[in-house]
Amino acid sequence: MIEEIKDIKLIENLFKKYKEKYNPIINDYTFILSYKENNKYVGFIIYQVLYEKAEIIDIFVLDEYRNRGIGKALINKMLENKEIESVTLEVKNDNKLAIMLYNSLGFKEVSIRKGYYNGVDALLMLKEVK
Repeated sequence: MIEEIKDIKLIENLFKKYKEKYNPIINDYTFILSYKENNKYVGFIIYQVLYEKAEIIDIFVLDEYRNRGIGKALINKMLENKEIESVTLEVKNDNKLAIMLYNSLGFKEVSIRKGYYNGVDALLMLKEVK
């Protein structure tokens, strides 16, 4: 089940082991969707929408729940927002599983951001929705 969350503290508490200090920038343009299975939060997506452009800030699924289509479901739910015409994201260029997921959803590699992740290059990816 996918639901919108308004309280970033819930995400911070649930996924502390994901990142030691998790501090995404949250503002009036930020949305958080969570994925629950058997009354347990197992994943989330944080994205921002400014006018018709969306940016995925973070997406995460607990290790034991990966490869079940949860990440894809979260992105597809985000894409139901009728205001969104395009979506961008950055991903480590060595994160092959994530890149395969994004490619399967129609994202295209548009640029490389050198050293974006503490010295590791990132791919900038784009999906045109409309």
